[in-house]
Amino acid sequence: MVKIKCLSSFLIVLLLAGCQKDTTTSTIAQPGDMNTSEGSIIIGDKTFDALNGFVFGQISTSGLKSATLGTCPAVTATLNGSFPVSITFDWGTGCTGAEDGITRSGKITASVSGMMNMASSVITFTFTDFVSEGNKISGVHRITYMGPNSANSWPRYSVFTESRIEFPDKKFITYRAEYIRLHSEGSATPLIIADDVWRIEGRSTGTTREGVNWTASYPSAVVKKASCKWFSSGSILVKPEGGTPSTIDFGDGACDNKATLKTGDKTIDIQL
Repeated sequence: MVKIKCLSSFLIVLLLAGCQKDTTTSTIAQPGDMNTSEGSIIIGDKTFDALNGFVFGQISTSGLKSATLGTCPAVTATLNGSFPVSITFDWGTGCTGAEDGITRSGKITASVSGMMNMASSVITFTFTDFVSEGNKISGVHRITYMGPNSANSWPRYSVFTESRIEFPDKKFITYRAEYIRLHSEGSATPLIIADDVWRIEGRSTGTTREGVNWTASYPSAVVKKASCKWFSSGSILVKPEGGTPSTIDFGDGACDNKATLKTGDKTIDIQL
């Protein structure tokens, strides 16, 4: 194992082509929503988007960003002279991130199969006793570079997540997501994070804390700007098994924590 800040540019370059600046965070479920289908998808999105943002926010074209180096987490890598390359992020018994204020413990390992500017190269995340904000995360999170989008040449990624999120009271939700993430703005400026814009389209399924199955899709692409903490536009259609479908609408592009929730003929304003 060698400290990652001593790695050659080889390791940095293989991560650059698309995942280097994903600083996505997501919506935050209110405590009263934790038992609902809408709350489940919000918690799942928030958890994994935040991890993307943390891991990939450390990579730049010249190496790790000095502002994010430190002991929370300790970062190490295994180099064998060939692929796959393994990078471990270790929060130990617990520490709070200076960038996002989230307290985590345990480890995440990222296994990189090949150069991330080559189609079909994959980064796979696995979790070892990993806890984020008091919730234990297990499962697999995988990002595959699919090459440029045919319609507009935006970098295109396939993202797959299959997980269990266990709460302090030992209840849990399951969350499985398959979606396409398009880097619609900012890919030409890898050293600048604030100009990044991502468009997300796909589907997810899962179960609530009470065991209710749900499915979700995106009637319009969800847009995440790196300069904003929340989704700024787009919508998610959530269908609980045996219940009434509802739509979460993130608005028209404004950066705020507001959205609307429509169920049947009723629409309410919600805070994220």
